[in-house]
Amino acid sequence: MRVSSHVDGSGTRPQRIRSRIARSSSWRLRSLSPHLLLVANGNASGLSRRPTLVQDSARLLRSVGARVETRVTASLEELDHALATAERRVVLLGGDGSLHAAANSRFGAEFALIPAGSANNVARSLGIPFDFASAARLAVEGRARPIDAISVQTPERRYLAVEGVSAGFHALARSQYTAVNSADVVAGIRAGVGAFAQFEPFTIALGLDGECSLVRIGQLFVANMPLFGPGLRVAPADPADGLLDVVTIDAGRRALLGIAPRLRRGTHLGRPGVTHHRAHTVRIATRGRSPVIADTTTFGDTVELSVVPHALALVGAAA
Repeated sequence: MRVSSHVDGSGTRPQRIRSRIARSSSWRLRSLSPHLLLVANGNASGLSRRPTLVQDSARLLRSVGARVETRVTASLEELDHALATAERRVVLLGGDGSLHAAANSRFGAEFALIPAGSANNVARSLGIPFDFASAARLAVEGRARPIDAISVQTPERRYLAVEGVSAGFHALARSQYTAVNSADVVAGIRAGVGAFAQFEPFTIALGLDGECSLVRIGQLFVANMPLFGPGLRVAPADPADGLLDVVTIDAGRRALLGIAPRLRRGTHLGRPGVTHHRAHTVRIATRGRSPVIADTTTFGDTVELSVVPHALALVGAAA
């Protein structure tokens, strides 16, 4: 789902989320009401592969004892409309893009997730099951918990990223990807090959908690969750610790090919040319050499990042 931010710079939305969390009396194991709003992302790859998934998910939620109202949305505006009066738990049926959109809606809610995307990084990071029946039971009975987000600030706009931020090779490839969701393998290969053909590492200005340095990168990740992009295990990030995990990889084309399998397994940290830091604020200036990608949204070459504690209330598996 392509979205643009509707969140202003005042920070009022996270305050409303925290207020709602506080009123929920220590995160009860069950919702205050069994009446749930099931919001399906019409752009999610799982829905296109399984047309009955909305009805099937509603049936599974009802089988656990919930009363369910359903909505199918295809834009942030439609999601805003669905959430405008959602004083109950909202169950998102979709992939990572569903939560990206929810984080940037003008209206907050307590969310649960039934994974129906391709990468499903958020579900994997939070231990949300992929079995639809188990995910539905967790959505009804699970404990909501506060999840941080990343404020991505430019002079023109502000956006809340859920998974992370990227600059370098991945960002160059992602900016050339034009499919509606992450399931188009051919489009992904085309974008990757196009970015790889002319890629060379470059120097960026990187600020961590106000300390700025020039760093040569082939790839930079700023992670809020362990998984990012096409299932890359970029960092041991905890989305509730109030910190951002910053990983730089100094690698050219040949070295990037070698480190890609390690990124899948999460074994790249500690390798030559790889650094890992944690910070509360991050400033990135790529000097025109790369866009910055926040989740899947493309920005220019300069962004200011900061942690937004407790930006979302989201049901996840018990720790």
